[in-house]
Amino acid sequence: MDSVYKVLIANGTTISNVLMELLSDTKYQSHPMVTDLCAHADQLCAVLQFASTTASWGKNQDNGQWAFNYVKRKYKDEIRKLVVDIPEFKFSAVHASAEQIDEFKVDEMADKIKDVAPNLWDILGELLESPRKTKVDGNLGEERNRSNHQPDQHWAECDEVDLEGIISDITQPAAREQQKDAKRQAILTIRKVILISIIMQSNNRNTNSLESIIGIFLHSCHTPQRVIDTLAHMGVSISVNTIHNAITSLSRESADTIREMGQTLLIAYAYDNFDVDLKSAVPTVEKSATSLQHLTSALIFPLQHGVKSEDLKCSQELWKKSQLNPNALPADVASERTWKNFLELHPEEEHQSHLTRRQRFNSWKFLSDLFNYGPQYFMQFKSLLQNPEAIEMIPLVKTPTIPVRAMEYSNSTVSGNISTIRNLTEQGGVGDPTNQDAQYFIEDATLYVILFHGDLGTGDRIYSIQLRRSIERTPWNRFQYVAFVPGLFHVKMACADAMWRMFLQPSKARDDNTALMKDVSKLRPRETGIIGSNPGFRRMHQVILHTGICRRLECWRVLAQQQSKSANSTMTLDDFAASAPSLKVLEEMANKLAQQYVSDGRLAQLRRQPEEQRDQQYENALLINKFSLLYEEISYAMNFGDIGRVETCLVPWIFIFKATGKHKYAAHMTKFLSNIHFVYPAGLK
Repeated sequence: MDSVYKVLIANGTTISNVLMELLSDTKYQSHPMVTDLCAHADQLCAVLQFASTTASWGKNQDNGQWAFNYVKRKYKDEIRKLVVDIPEFKFSAVHASAEQIDEFKVDEMADKIKDVAPNLWDILGELLESPRKTKVDGNLGEERNRSNHQPDQHWAECDEVDLEGIISDITQPAAREQQKDAKRQAILTIRKVILISIIMQSNNRNTNSLESIIGIFLHSCHTPQRVIDTLAHMGVSISVNTIHNAITSLSRESADTIREMGQTLLIAYAYDNFDVDLKSAVPTVEKSATSLQHLTSALIFPLQHGVKSEDLKCSQELWKKSQLNPNALPADVASERTWKNFLELHPEEEHQSHLTRRQRFNSWKFLSDLFNYGPQYFMQFKSLLQNPEAIEMIPLVKTPTIPVRAMEYSNSTVSGNISTIRNLTEQGGVGDPTNQDAQYFIEDATLYVILFHGDLGTGDRIYSIQLRRSIERTPWNRFQYVAFVPGLFHVKMACADAMWRMFLQPSKARDDNTALMKDVSKLRPRETGIIGSNPGFRRMHQVILHTGICRRLECWRVLAQQQSKSANSTMTLDDFAASAPSLKVLEEMANKLAQQYVSDGRLAQLRRQPEEQRDQQYENALLINKFSLLYEEISYAMNFGDIGRVETCLVPWIFIFKATGKHKYAAHMTKFLSNIHFVYPAGLK
């Protein structure tokens, strides 16, 4: 080393100058000495760190300060690149658009940060990650267990109660551990993105894409202003004023989008009421009675499946046939239709199984319940079970929905519905072409039909509007363009309520040991009171599904015991599974179940038998199976878009509605099916 030192002195240079010249000059980048220096960079940094703590020159400054200064410059340079080189991280609240919000993804932001600032990303990961693999006192396993205990418990507590997850945790612990690790890494990624976003916004306040998304989300959740202000000061959100600017920009863009879509006339409107309790700090004479406000929300969505504007250009044709038209000719008015006409819809053909279409669905449902909820053996056939045949399926497409501006009208009144429809069409940019007060261009919709979706109460009031306005001169004032379409979800709610009125509301319907309430007392023992009085749709929906599954599985057990040659009088489904029946045998049994354990035309013959020969419990069980399967069928048809099956199911439900006192639903469904198949032209239908 002395000879090297003498050579450096003789040439008037130092070792630091030599190193800097070698590493900075491009002509030496392939030199063996440069290659050697780069290969031993880690050791050189470690030696420099050691020397800075022992040499005399290092005692006069902070230990390793030279390394920290270099790292700080490196991180600042990466932050500068993030702020300057990636325009996607900038969000202007004044010019905020829905596209920016839709396209924002934390994963994509994380990928861009990792590409531009890999060192900053790595150091944050090291700081946030728990020391899971640190070896302490030679006991690696003990340290791992100690470091893993609290985090794993934390991630487990973050999960909601999930029965499938619990089962998976027991049967597949490795898969469950992978899910925990994936969730842990996802949350760590979010935390790193948040920290780096705070740093970027501190360097440039316009680099606030994540903070803007969080601020808009907080606004949508009605977060108190103090909370938003606190998060804004922390750098996690934008300020309240900036949020309001973004909302104003989004509202302006939404209004333009709604008007553009509405003027194509290829959209439908759906609206319903909602209530808001606006409590006043100081009551006034004018508003001292109640703080509950009845408002209306709505949305629009485009008509899919190749619908053209010409298909909706039939307003005059419908008015000519309408019974509300005072000048209509008797020969032109559409005649009244009855349920007998609906029996001709979607006619059936003879099937090789000699089962009706409804019996084939019931057979499929028996198999589906056994494969999904029966013993483990039957689950092997789940993938082999095909869906029931479609009667008239709607092609599956993604339909975007756009909310419109809420309205200060109550649609529980006729006048409220008039104001709502007028407001919706105004937002959609359509209306009366003679209107001189319009602020924007108005599309003439008097020759077209516009679809309005809602519940049956809305349908009632729309009919009242058209009845009262039928003497008006212009089509616009007659609301001639309005065609009401009942929401199928409300029909499903009515079906659930009809089931409750038949099997749970009457006190005598609960006395039988095989009554539906007995099933409820076993499945929901703490809710028998509320289910017997006012269960609501969601609870009643679950009661119908769960009790139906249990009853159908019991039918499987009974039939299996009847066909078994074993002397076992208490045969279970596990015993049946132990016999390893084939899929063909199960299909034959399911067909038999659909014929023998579901009510059909044979029930009238059973009821005409002498009293001592009747089995009324068996008769009631057949009825419960029939109506629960009918509910399952209409639910399946709605979920899968088989509108033909929905129409075939509506026919028996019309009679059920009448029998249970839901006459308004029966009348509306009859009128709707009649309009669809016997009044509306092909395009509108």
